Amino acid sequence: MAKANVENKAGHITHGDVLEDLGFSAEEIRETEIKMTIWRPLRAAIEARGLAQAEVAGLLQIHQPDASLLVRGRLAKFSVMKLMQFAERLGLTVRLIVGPVDAVRRVRAARERSSVFGVKRGRTAGKTEARGKAFA
Repeated sequence: MAKANVENKAGHITHGDVLEDLGFSAEEIRETEIKMTIWRPLRAAIEARGLAQAEVAGLLQIHQPDASLLVRGRLAKFSVMKLMQFAERLGLTVRLIVGPVDAVRRVRAARERSSVFGVKRGRTAGKTEARGKAFA
C-alpha cells in the first residue's frame, strides 16, 4: 500500500490567546486567569510540604476527589472565593488589588519580584486582605 502524501502544516493557528480562540468570553478568560493566579501558589505550597492528596483534603476540609482535582489544576468546580479560603488554610495571604490597569500591573510585577510564590507570606498569613472595593 502506497503512503499518502501528507503536508506538515498546522491544523489550527492561534491568534494570541488560546482561550479566546476556543470561544471563551472575556469574562470566562479573566476568571480562569484569576483562578490560575491563586492556584499556582497553592500548588507550590502543597508540593513544598510534600502533602499527599488525603492530607490536602484534611487540611483544606474537602473530600479527597476534590483534592485530586485541585492538585491537578482542574479548577472548574472551585470558585475564586473557595480558592482564597484554601490559600488561608495553607497559611498564605491573598491580596486583591483594584485600580487602574497600568497601576495594578506595576504593583503585581513588584510583588511577584519580591515573593517566592507570587503570594506574600508573613505576619498576616491566614488572613485575606482586599484593597479597593471589598466583596462578600
